[in-house]
Amino acid sequence: MVQPRKVVRQTRFSNARLDPIGVELMTLSELRARVSAKWMLDTERVEFFMILVATGGRGAHLVDFERFGLRTGHVVFVKPGQVQQWQPTNGFEADLLLIDPAVVQPAAPRSRQGAMALMRLEDWPAHFKMDAGGMAAWRSLAAMLRTELDRPLLDELSAAMAHELVVCLMLSVSRSATGHAAAPTVQAMLVRRLRLELEGVVHTRPSVALLARRLHVSTSTLARTCKDVLGHSAKEEVDRRVALEAQRLLVHSTSTSVAIGELLGFSEPTNFVKFFRRRVGTTPEAFRQAHRLRRRWPSGS
Repeated sequence: MVQPRKVVRQTRFSNARLDPIGVELMTLSELRARVSAKWMLDTERVEFFMILVATGGRGAHLVDFERFGLRTGHVVFVKPGQVQQWQPTNGFEADLLLIDPAVVQPAAPRSRQGAMALMRLEDWPAHFKMDAGGMAAWRSLAAMLRTELDRPLLDELSAAMAHELVVCLMLSVSRSATGHAAAPTVQAMLVRRLRLELEGVVHTRPSVALLARRLHVSTSTLARTCKDVLGHSAKEEVDRRVALEAQRLLVHSTSTSVAIGELLGFSEPTNFVKFFRRRVGTTPEAFRQAHRLRRRWPSGS
C-alpha cells in the first residue's frame, strides 16, 4: 500500500543555535512575532514534545482535534506524532517549552534516566491544571532556563545546565500531571504495553487476539484488563486509536478517504465510512473539510 502524501506541516525541533541542546523556551508572543498569521493557522503534526503553560488571559488549543479552553495555570502537553492547531485568541499569553525527543527518551544519559522514569510522561493527560505552588515553581525554573539558553556562548556547561533545568521543570510539572498516584499496577502496565504495541500496527487495524499474542497474554486477560483499567473493552481501545489515525490522515494527507480506509485495513469503502461516522459523528470528507477551513486571525493581535 502506497503511503499517503502529507500536506499538513510536519514540524520537527529545529533551531540552529539550540539544536545541540535540543530545548527551546519561548512565549506565545515571541512565536507569533517570528511567523506569519497563516503559519499560525495551519494544522501541524509535531515531532517533538511541547509543554504549553498558560500565563495570562484566556485562550484555547487543539490537540488531536480536541479543543481545550485555557486560563492561567492550565497546561497542554503535546507528544510527538500528535496533531495540533493554534487558536486565534486576543490577549492570551503562554510559555512554550519545546523538547527534542532525544532529550527525554530512553537513550538519554544514564544520569537522567531515573528522573525520566519518575516523570511518567505516558501518564500525562493532554490538558491539566497547576496550582499556585506549581506555577511559582514553573516561573522560577523557566526564568533560570531562559537565562541559560540566552547566554552568548552555548558550551557544554550551558547544555548540561539546560538539561538539568528541563528535568527539574518537568519533574515539577509531573506533580500536577500525575498527582501523587501510586506506582502503576500490573494491569496498568499491560495497558501501557497495549497502547505502545498498537502504535506500531494501527495501520493494520489489528484484532484483539493478535495484540494479545504479541503481548504474550491471553485474549481474556487483555479484555479483562482493559475493562478494569480503562472501563471499556480492548476492541473499543483499538477502534478509538484507528479512528484517531483516520482523523490524522484525513487532515495530514491528500489521499482520498477510500485510500485511507484501505490503508487502515477496511476492505470496502462503505465499511470505512460507516465506522468513521459511528466513531466521529460525521463522514470522512465532511471531517476533512471542517478541519481544512481557514480561520481569521484577530486584528491587532
